[in-house]
Formats: sequence, C-alpha cells, structure tokens
Amino acid sequence: MFKSLKASQWAAISILNLVIVASLGLLMRLKIVWELPWVDQRFTLHAHSHFAFSGWITQSLMLCIALAILAKKNSGILPVRYNYLLVGNLFCSYGMLISFFLQGYAPVSIVFSTLTIFISVIFYIFCRKDMYAGDQHSVWWKYMHAAMLFNMLSALGTFSLAYTMATQPQNTELRLASVYFYLHFQYNGWFLLACLGLFHYWLSLNNLALKDSGNISRILIACCIPSYLLSVNWMHFPNYLHAVSISVALLQAGAWLIFVNGILRIKGQLMAILPLKVLWLFSFVLLAGTIKFSLQTVSAHPDIATLACGLRPVVIAYLHLVLLGIISLFLIGWFYNQQVLTVRRTGKTGLIAFVAGVICNEIFLMIQGIGSMSGIYIGGMPELLVFASVVMVTGLLFLLRSVHFTVKV
Repeated sequence: MFKSLKASQWAAISILNLVIVASLGLLMRLKIVWELPWVDQRFTLHAHSHFAFSGWITQSLMLCIALAILAKKNSGILPVRYNYLLVGNLFCSYGMLISFFLQGYAPVSIVFSTLTIFISVIFYIFCRKDMYAGDQHSVWWKYMHAAMLFNMLSALGTFSLAYTMATQPQNTELRLASVYFYLHFQYNGWFLLACLGLFHYWLSLNNLALKDSGNISRILIACCIPSYLLSVNWMHFPNYLHAVSISVALLQAGAWLIFVNGILRIKGQLMAILPLKVLWLFSFVLLAGTIKFSLQTVSAHPDIATLACGLRPVVIAYLHLVLLGIISLFLIGWFYNQQVLTVRRTGKTGLIAFVAGVICNEIFLMIQGIGSMSGIYIGGMPELLVFASVVMVTGLLFLLRSVHFTVKV
C-alpha cells in the first residue's frame, strides 16, 4: 500500500499527525482545568512532544527534503527506499505516541526513540547519495545538509540524559543541560535550517536569490553549535563563555535581519508568484522568527536567562513560538504552495482558525509569563489557554478535511 503513496498523500498523513499533536496539547490543558484521573500529565507531555518532533515535523521535513533532492513534484511517487523510511518513521512515531502515553519513559518507548535515530542516519546517507553533484554547493543544500547533521547530533543529548539519570539522578543541572542540548539542535539545527533550505530551494526553482544568502547561511550554520550556550546560559560559566554567547546571539540576529531585508527586496516578485494565503503565512513566519531572535539576543544576558529559564510559562511560550509560529506555519504554507491543501472554503476557514489559535496561544502564554516574572497571579489563564487549543484543533480539523486524502486501504 505505502509503495504507491503519492507525496501529497504523505503530506496529508503529516497534517493528520499535527491534529493528534494539537489534541494532546488540548488534553493536557483540560487536565489543568478539570480533574481527569485517567490522564497522566507527565506521560501525556512526553507523548505530545515526541510525536510533535517525529510524527509531525521530522516526517514532513523528510518528505520535503526527499522531494527537493530528487526534484519530484507533489504528484510524484518517491523511490521505494524513501517510502520505507517514511513508513518506518511513521511506525516509530506512533509507537512512541502510544508507549509514552501509557508508560512514559520505559523500555518500549526508548526502543522506538532509538529506532528513529537510526532512521535519521539512513535518511542522511540516502540524501547524500542521491544529491546531484552540481547542486552540492548551492545554499539550499548547505542548509539541508547541516540540518540533517544537527538532527543526528541532537541524539547525544538523549544518550547523555539516559546516562545521567542512570548514574547521577540527583544532578539536575546536567540533566537539564542534556535536555536543552537535544532541544537546541532539534529546534535551531534540524527544524530551522531545514526550513531555510526548503525556502532557498523554492527560490532557486523560480530563479530568485537573496542578497548575501551565502554569507547568511555560513553564519547561521557556524553559529549553531556555539549558540547552545544560550540554552544553558543560566549555568555558572567563565566570563569569556558569556562573551561568546552574547557575540553569537548578535551574529545570528544580524544574519536574520539581513535575511529579512533580502526578502523585502524581492517582495514584488514574491507577491507575483505566491498565493495570498501563503504570503500571509510566510509573513507570520518572518515576524515570529524576528521575535525569536530578539528574545534570544536579550536572553544572552545571564541574569535574564536565569530568570526566564526558571519560569515554565516563559519556556513554553518560547518553544511554542518556534514550533508553531515558525516551523508549523512554514510547513503548512509549503504544503499550500505545493497544492497539497486545497483552496476550498473549509481549508481557508481552518487556516484562519489555526493561525488565530496560534496567535492567541502566544499572547496568553506571554501574559502568563509576564505575570510569573512579576510575581502576579493572573486568573483565568488556564481557561483561556484551553480556548486557544480548541481553536487550533478545530482549525486543523477543517484543514484536514480540505486535504486530498485518497489513501487506499
């Protein structure tokens, strides 16, 4: 069955997975408002995060990168070896979803997590082998190549966490550093750089290029490893390491501003090519990206980093800003541009509702975070966050309905 799946059908499965991710998020927020004794909040959180990373984002990025490297269209069918990898990743993602939800960290969930690491290595090998030699010096391939390397590197955080929990379970700092290592190279390495690679690939297809794109790519890629310091800036570092983290934050922010300026320079050409809804989505992505790099620069100050990382609402707001505001909106925009999502009214309604839910979610989390930083309790926030989740899930259900989902069972 899976051998004959078109790229658009694989993308539809990814949208379904996003619906599941959002539904788990809604369930966790309902658990805060109402007592749901059958829901283990910690297990649900693990299922939610792992399935978001593997079942939604990684599954989508593997599909899009394979299509780019093989120069396949949305209606095309990927080679069998890539279909098998997508099937394997999908199987492991659902394995993690179920096992984490029922047991949390246990042998079964750890096995599925480990298998996804092997799949990412095999995927990288296939991509290197199939990459056309003439494009290996292109900006888009440099982004994708680095993204896949950082995806594999992030696994060290998982192994370090397992080792720390087994040998030094009381070492909270090392445990958090391991978690943030994994998150950093997933968010800022694999997710962000892969999306930048896809965007530059699309530019190359339309004979467009951004000014200084080569220098921007070199800065963002080179800064990915040292910028890990920004994720653990709350630890006690020598002053020279704090200086390094501040310098890296400024370099990345500068590179991002040059990137945005480059897009503004070709705004007219983009408006002539991209559908209006895709333009709006990419505009939200640029805004969210600018907020992300601004916050990242501010958090380079150790005192601010210590304050922010100690407040759960602030951390959650930042993670959702990247995961929803940048990565998810970009991927949905990409699928729209590749005509995976239709222009039917249900799709438009769903898209508007989802974006509205994302914006409300960030605003409510921001208010909650500011309240925590100020030592002020703001009532009604759990209920408002439930409302935002309901809006997002409803919008995604409308989006899913509008997808050309023609998988034959």
